[in-house]
Amino acid sequence: MTAIATHPRSSEASLLEPRVLQKISKMELVAHQVMDGYVQGMHRSPHIGFALDFAQHRQYVPGDDVKRLDWRAYAKTERYYIKQYEVTTNLRCNIVLDASASMAYQGAGDSMSKFRYAQFIAACLSYLVLHQQDSAGLVTFDNKVRQFIPPKSAPSQLMRILRTLDSTKPENESAIAPLLHEVAERIDRRGMVIILSDFFDKSDALIDALHHLRHKRHEVILMQIMANDELEFPFRKWSLFENLERSGDRLKLDPALMRSVYLENVANHIRVIREAVNKLNATHLLFNTNKPFDDALMVYLAQRMGRK
Repeated sequence: MTAIATHPRSSEASLLEPRVLQKISKMELVAHQVMDGYVQGMHRSPHIGFALDFAQHRQYVPGDDVKRLDWRAYAKTERYYIKQYEVTTNLRCNIVLDASASMAYQGAGDSMSKFRYAQFIAACLSYLVLHQQDSAGLVTFDNKVRQFIPPKSAPSQLMRILRTLDSTKPENESAIAPLLHEVAERIDRRGMVIILSDFFDKSDALIDALHHLRHKRHEVILMQIMANDELEFPFRKWSLFENLERSGDRLKLDPALMRSVYLENVANHIRVIREAVNKLNATHLLFNTNKPFDDALMVYLAQRMGRK
């Protein structure tokens, strides 16, 4: 595999730490379902042609290349059959990043915000995909699509993605479900879609959008990024809670009175999404921003490689 060059002096390259790259470069992100395309690569394609993996026999018809005749099959059946092989192709990976204001939240005990955490994961995944000579693209959104970089495998693609990640700031209200519908329509070829978001949206709308992506035959991976505060609600004293997506929307309350209801609602939201994702044969991962992003990502990649 060809190494991807980075430039440590640039601010974009700070998203790729040498320590993390050393670990990530040993991993692979292989598609678990067939991919569209004819470019030779490491992922299965639905197309039949010349490649390494035998797919099936087809009865010979005049005009077929006689070099592809299976003489062993003829010896058994006294009929002419052609060997067909499964074409391998390159992966087209679309990384979809939620850049709405809620992603700016950073808990008191966290080293970075949800958005910064997601930036690092997006950068690592882009590097990994391009390092294995596949195609990576990036979509950022809040209440509209902000950047749409189609997947490419060119050496310059990594820096283009890193520059876009580095220059993107979390702001505005989110509209996750409608934007995922738009993404489903804009991605014209079957591939892998990795969504990085806190998924703060109505679960039924989200699930409907995921159905749309799966209907387009994409392999879908949800990476839900949440702060430890959001998962455990550790507040004890009267606190002022502010809506990061709506200016002036604030509420002062006693966390002790709300804690059990809040935690139950969060757990139900995550459960509903995860159950729907499982039924769709997609993947759901929950990341806690007080845990090192590279450790969590490496665990998932190692598990995924073990299942391929």
